[in-house]
Amino acid sequence: MVHDNQVYGLTKGQASPTTAKGQKTSLQMSGVRLNPMNPVAMAVSLGASFVARAFSGDQEHLKEIIKEAMNHRGYALIDIMQPCVTFNKVNTYKWYKDRIYTLAEDYDPTNQQIAFAKALEFGDEGIPVGVIYKNDQPTFLERVDHLKDIKP
Repeated sequence: MVHDNQVYGLTKGQASPTTAKGQKTSLQMSGVRLNPMNPVAMAVSLGASFVARAFSGDQEHLKEIIKEAMNHRGYALIDIMQPCVTFNKVNTYKWYKDRIYTLAEDYDPTNQQIAFAKALEFGDEGIPVGVIYKNDQPTFLERVDHLKDIKP
């Protein structure tokens, strides 16, 4: 689970790898100079078998996503969008609420190309939440012959 509030709150609000380019922080007074890392896009591109995004402001949805990730057999990444009320005055609760939308019922999370495009949606155009990518596959123990009989 990536607790993603776009700052390092414990270090008094310095930029994190997910802070938006140009955003000013307590240590980046001229603004962040690099493009932000996108954990969801990175996980999809690397073939993680379960990738989701959720919002801490919707606890029921977040709970369901966590349950689904825990029941997934394989690597699961959840990018949890959450405001830092102390040090991030840009990505506030309202900022998220105005942009977040739940993926449509007919969205197919098994198509990696569509999932990657969906993962890149982040910002004023909207932020999709839900299971972005899911690709059921054998676990590591199932892939290695001499480990198949080990019970996790």
